[in-house]
Amino acid sequence: MHARDYNRLIEVWLNVTSTDEYGGQITAPTLVKKVWAKVTTNAGNKFVNFGIQDFKNPAIFSVRAIKNGINYTENNFIKYQGQEFYIKGFDNKKLEGMELDIFADGK
Repeated sequence: MHARDYNRLIEVWLNVTSTDEYGGQITAPTLVKKVWAKVTTNAGNKFVNFGIQDFKNPAIFSVRAIKNGINYTENNFIKYQGQEFYIKGFDNKKLEGMELDIFADGK
């Protein structure tokens, strides 16, 4: 994949649990980082081929995994064009995790 393919800016978020002032805990979304990605929508066929059967609004976000310095997990979620996408799976495209396809499903 060429650098010019990463032409959409996405936000990677993580729900972080912290203590509130009253002795309880609260979960709040926290921005991890904004990264450039290639976005593929209408990717239902690729989801089925990957083994994900339950999806409503599928999208694949192709990112540079090592260069961005983010440890992507299924606890992360992505905000793109005002919509939240929850991560369903990952697929390494190049050796050593250079490029990563993130399979995510919108609400």
